[in-house]
Amino acid sequence: MVSTSLLLLPIARAGEGGATFLEALFTATSAVCVTGLVVVDTASYWSGFGEAVILASIQIGGFGIMTFASLLGLLIARRMGLRSRLTTATETKTIGIGDVRSVLIGVAKVSLIFESITAALLTGRFVIGYDEPFGHAFHLGVFHAVSAFNNAGFGLYADNLVRFVADPWINLPIAGAIIAGGLGFPVLFELRRQLRRPSRWSVHTKITLSMTAILLTLGTVFVAASEWRNAATLAGLEPPTRLLAAFFASVNARTAGFNTLDVAELSPGTLLGMDVLMSSAAVPPVPPGASRSRHSRCCSSLSTPKSEAKRASTLSTGAWTREQCAKR
Repeated sequence: MVSTSLLLLPIARAGEGGATFLEALFTATSAVCVTGLVVVDTASYWSGFGEAVILASIQIGGFGIMTFASLLGLLIARRMGLRSRLTTATETKTIGIGDVRSVLIGVAKVSLIFESITAALLTGRFVIGYDEPFGHAFHLGVFHAVSAFNNAGFGLYADNLVRFVADPWINLPIAGAIIAGGLGFPVLFELRRQLRRPSRWSVHTKITLSMTAILLTLGTVFVAASEWRNAATLAGLEPPTRLLAAFFASVNARTAGFNTLDVAELSPGTLLGMDVLMSSAAVPPVPPGASRSRHSRCCSSLSTPKSEAKRASTLSTGAWTREQCAKR
């Protein structure tokens, strides 16, 4: 309601007068829920103040959803028995039980890092490649970076990103931010700590990464094959650009909502395939507590009273080592 109220102000609209209640409510809801659906053109209808409200709503909504999902993992672990809690902590290796403050700080840091890198790349491209003044380029870069990482799909161009279909310096940073945001914070936390040691990744991280790679590959191949001869979409592009556009469509069909191809011109078969991608896209950022590796089974079997104090203290660190399991 705060976002709706701010968007209702006359200063939030680019033209005369203010937005209607339905326009403001729908836009605010779409931004906070990071869906990307709009009933008015974001770039031309809203003023700079209105765009700032939308951007803040996207950031708050994305931060809240991811934080809630991460904290839900902690809540689930708290409600389990000690043995199951140890299994969960061992399996995730990312979030210490009860450390809510570190979760909030960690989520904020990860968001800031990815959004800052993406914004810097986009800003530089808008300045160098499109002769945009630095202030406007920075505004475009930050807006699209935040929208991409939070998988919101809001753009500041009437055609979304269709005009940049052949520009990898726009497509790839946005696609990278979308993929990173879609992986979920527990996975990003674990990759930060164990990036060079895949053997120590949790089952959740392995499944998330493998399924993401599979879906992105299959989606790219499907869109390219389905639209390769469509004169209204890929046929008029060079082969490398066709593959780039197909990849970008695959990324965005899964989680975001940006587009470099005119969606209205896609074939019915492509639209059906993208519906399948959208329905299978949501990778839950809450680690699955039921999944067990051999390591977690080893630790969860320790149930003697003498080891109770050690196990309780281990919960604060997040995991048992293999050496501890072997000794027990």
